[in-house]
Amino acid sequence: MLNHSILTKALFCGLLALSLSAHAQYKTLDPADENDLDAPRFWNEVEVKIPTAPPSKELKPFFVSINTPLTFSIDAESITLGADDVLRYIIVITSPTGARQTSYEGIRCEKYEWRLYATLPSDGQWRKNPGSKWQMITSNSYNRYHAALVKDAFCENAIPRRNMKEIIQLLKP
Repeated sequence: MLNHSILTKALFCGLLALSLSAHAQYKTLDPADENDLDAPRFWNEVEVKIPTAPPSKELKPFFVSINTPLTFSIDAESITLGADDVLRYIIVITSPTGARQTSYEGIRCEKYEWRLYATLPSDGQWRKNPGSKWQMITSNSYNRYHAALVKDAFCENAIPRRNMKEIIQLLKP
């Protein structure tokens, strides 16, 4: 009976901590209502810092689709989870001829959305995407790499994984 009571308390504390951390990414319209759990809230994205360096040598290839001739790799060292629960990363897409497209993007597991923050042209200088907006992730497009990242590695039941080593291990080559 004692073990059941301890387990119940531990489970309750864990769920409470998870709830509070999820609650922290949402802000109230009125700062005075921050402690009111019933106050209306909106999601707030943190200020995003664009990378200054090119991708590291730690490119981790992952499988997207048998139907695409492109190869997809993530800079393993670039994967971060923000306080807003957005997973951000550098992706390198390579064509069969060797042409490369490098982007800095984010994925929001809760809403199944992605966003392009910046691209890295051949001159080696990151270019911010000023018109960037969150877009719905689709599973039926030719190059469905966002869906592959969400399904295989980044998210678990609309919750972002917090362990970057686990994410890297889950990427299917």
